[in-house]
Amino acid sequence: MLKLAPLALVAVGAIAISALASSDARRVVGDCTKAQVRPATIVLACADYNLELTKLEWSSFGQASAYASGQYYANDCTPSCAAGKFHSYPIKLVVSAAKLCSDSHDDYQRATVTFTGMRPAGQKSAREKLSLSCPLPG
Repeated sequence: MLKLAPLALVAVGAIAISALASSDARRVVGDCTKAQVRPATIVLACADYNLELTKLEWSSFGQASAYASGQYYANDCTPSCAAGKFHSYPIKLVVSAAKLCSDSHDDYQRATVTFTGMRPAGQKSAREKLSLSCPLPG
């Protein structure tokens, strides 16, 4: 029976390491109220949905930083946001700076968007840093 104890400890340790290494350890808020693992869309303007990161394809997720490519989908608000048109711009995305949220999950809090082609009018830099948040109460 003593020979089984070390084997049981190894099995428990492997399960714990596997849980820590899983991509479920970190999330990102995709639709303002729910955090998700590898969301296809991240809404950045929760009040009116005038800015989203869409068609996200993740190359990695769950570590200190996560990487994706996709589209920066923004309303030009011309002549007003209600009458504006949406435009898409290709991007690379890095999310980082995970923080423990009130729902006891680590959610990424920073997004760095790098435009890989055209960028929105008035966007001076090819890189934009954006804040992400914990899920809003539903």
